[in-house]
Amino acid sequence: MTIRFLGQSGYIIKTKKAEIMIDPYLSDSVNRVAGRPRTLPIPINPQNISCEAVICTHNHLDHLDPDTVAQINDEQFFITTNEGKIELNQLGKDHVVSLNVGESTVVGDIEITAVFADHTVEAFGLIVKTENKTLYFSGDTLYNEKLFDIAKYHPDITFICINGRLGNMNVNEALAVANKIGAKVNIPNHYDMFASNSENPHTFTNQIANGFIMEFNKEYDVLNILKA
Repeated sequence: MTIRFLGQSGYIIKTKKAEIMIDPYLSDSVNRVAGRPRTLPIPINPQNISCEAVICTHNHLDHLDPDTVAQINDEQFFITTNEGKIELNQLGKDHVVSLNVGESTVVGDIEITAVFADHTVEAFGLIVKTENKTLYFSGDTLYNEKLFDIAKYHPDITFICINGRLGNMNVNEALAVANKIGAKVNIPNHYDMFASNSENPHTFTNQIANGFIMEFNKEYDVLNILKA
């Protein structure tokens, strides 16, 4: 299995039998709509996308991007939320399946399960199981103790938002969730695409690397370091 980071919350997961793409933001539409230019080059031409599934975890421009979608061939299969399905249908995409939290689908040798996310619009995170590995992608989510339930899937790797703005966890919150989930590898994302909505990923990775066991105190927005 290979995992390629596309920036923001975008990833490509490729196995021997299938390839999926998660939240591809491959344009500068947020700049066009909201005056926030992307800080990273576009890594892939959307016209070259041909995979078993494109997954959009919710209907925001940097996750379900109409400028990207418009360039993807009309036969491409999409997986998204109920709101996302309406948007994709309006964009002329007919091969779309919506998932509710707790529902799963299989694409090739990849099992995809929609899991809880607490965002400003209907959204889900993802559990991706393939090749004897379990991956968790938070998508966009606020801190919520329901995220601790992701631990029951026993993910090997988590990919967690850390930017702390616009309906997302901050670093301390993401660290606390990562601790409760208990994966051996934890990777920050959603920190790099827009100068006005960024975070230093080392504030997350340095804590993880040091092996701190942490408890988040929501009232004071701080981490209590229990043991190092």
